[in-house]
Amino acid sequence: MQARPFLRNHWYVAAWADEVGRQPLARVVLGEYLVLYRTEAGTAVALENRCPHRNLPLSEGRLVGDTLECGYHGMVFDCTGACTHLPGEPAPPRWARVRAYPVVERRGWVLVWMGDPDKADERAAPDYNIRLADPAWWHVKGHLPVKCGYRLILDNLLDLSHLAYVHSSTTGNRALAEHATIAAETEGDRVRVTRWMSDIPPAKAFVDYAGYSGNIDRWQASEFMPPSYIYVNSGTAPAGRGVSPAERMRSQGLWGFVVYHALTPETASTTHQFWAMAIERRFVPPAMLPEFERQMINIPLEDVAVYEAQERAIALDPAANGDVRPFGMIAADKGLFAMRKILQRLYAEEQRRA
Repeated sequence: MQARPFLRNHWYVAAWADEVGRQPLARVVLGEYLVLYRTEAGTAVALENRCPHRNLPLSEGRLVGDTLECGYHGMVFDCTGACTHLPGEPAPPRWARVRAYPVVERRGWVLVWMGDPDKADERAAPDYNIRLADPAWWHVKGHLPVKCGYRLILDNLLDLSHLAYVHSSTTGNRALAEHATIAAETEGDRVRVTRWMSDIPPAKAFVDYAGYSGNIDRWQASEFMPPSYIYVNSGTAPAGRGVSPAERMRSQGLWGFVVYHALTPETASTTHQFWAMAIERRFVPPAMLPEFERQMINIPLEDVAVYEAQERAIALDPAANGDVRPFGMIAADKGLFAMRKILQRLYAEEQRRA
């Protein structure tokens, strides 16, 4: 099976903001063991989660002010990773240091920079999840530990034809796969895929919550941003009243929603999937919101079952095509092939500059 390398000079979501507090949080990102916590002032900190003395995870220790005390021999590390106190020694040795990772927060996401710290630019941190801070919008979020490589999830999110089969009880029906006009475009390092379905029967969720009784126009748009972010927009209107191609990336029409995905590789074959779905509050009656929330939480779980089954099949047959080079291409693959080419190019460029 081909290797699945990571891009390192990028920002990755390590946690939701409400996961990080005054209790040390252990997390593996790109194969590296991190500990996250907040200072007394509320600033998020990310350090290497391994004491340089005897390898006990620092997350097993305790916070003392803004420092982290190892639970084995009491070595104390500050926010820069430097050891500031070693019990019984006049001064800590020079080797007593752990790596500190640059951290930035964006609308509920705590992001870490996994590459060269001198190249960390906060302006490059993703800031597209704008609806999570909009009071006119309701949202639900989650963090799923997924037993598959992150590229399989990117594939799924750039090919929304799968809704017809994986999510047929809520947001999908066969018309999504049978009657879609697909367009894929690349702009710089971004890939946008739009799907347009004209005059089709509405899926169940669109009947239940939007009240459709006749056919609709429906559009879906997915946008990939390196290294592993996906924005999805879904909109609908009565048949014949759908929006123009220029509006399909942002407009929800008469009823629709947006989904934000941040995929953070844990290892080559496991991924942290941070997701959030947002919808205008006026689109869902308050009495229906609990059932709507339950359905939206279940949809990513339906996808996870597919991802993990794919990963098991890949692992069982090392001679197969793996997740890097599929045997063939269908119309729905336009975007994901473009995305994979960008990832390959960015990785090659990063290696040349290393």
